[in-house]
Amino acid sequence: MSSFNQNIDSKTYKGLKRRQQTSCRQVYDRFATPVYNLAYRMLQNPEDAQDISQMSFMTAFNKIEQWSGQVAFGFWLRRIVINHALDMIKKKTPEAFVDDDSHTWNNLSNPQNLTYDHRHDANHYLQNLSPMMRSILWLYEVEGLTHREIGDYFNRTESFSKSRLARAKQQLKQSLNIQPQQVNQL
Repeated sequence: MSSFNQNIDSKTYKGLKRRQQTSCRQVYDRFATPVYNLAYRMLQNPEDAQDISQMSFMTAFNKIEQWSGQVAFGFWLRRIVINHALDMIKKKTPEAFVDDDSHTWNNLSNPQNLTYDHRHDANHYLQNLSPMMRSILWLYEVEGLTHREIGDYFNRTESFSKSRLARAKQQLKQSLNIQPQQVNQL
C-alpha cells in the first residue's frame, strides 16, 4: 500500500484553504517522508529531492482549491511531486527523454567506481538507469501507477511505458549479472 494513500480531514482542508500554518504543518508532517522519498528515487540527488519536496508542498498549499476530493489527498500530492520531478529531469537532462539506451552502460564501464559490494544496494542499481527509466520503474513497481497513467505523465502511450519498463528491468537484470564479476576484479 502506498504511503500516499491517505486523506486529510475537512478541518485540515479548510485550514489549508485559509493558509493556516497549523494545517500546513500537519500535512507537511504527515507527507514529508513519502514526498522526499519519491523525489529522491526519481532524481537520485538529495538536494534536488529536497527542492522538489518544497516546491511540491508549496504547489499543493497554493492550489488546494484544485483538489477535487475524489482521490485521496496523498495521491493528488503524489501527482504534484511526480510532475515537478519530471520537469526537473527534463530541464537537467533533456536527452533523457529522447533516447535512454546508452546511459546505463556508461555508468558501469569503469570497475574502479565500485568501492564496496553493491549486490544488496538497490539504490546503486537504480542510479545506473537513465532518469526516465528509473522514474518509470519506480512509478510502476513501487508507487503502483498503471501504464496508462505513466504514459500520460510522459505525454506518450501506454505501450511506451510498458516497453521502457521492460527495458529497465532488462538493464537491471544485466547489471546484476555483471556486478559480481566487476567486484571480483577489484
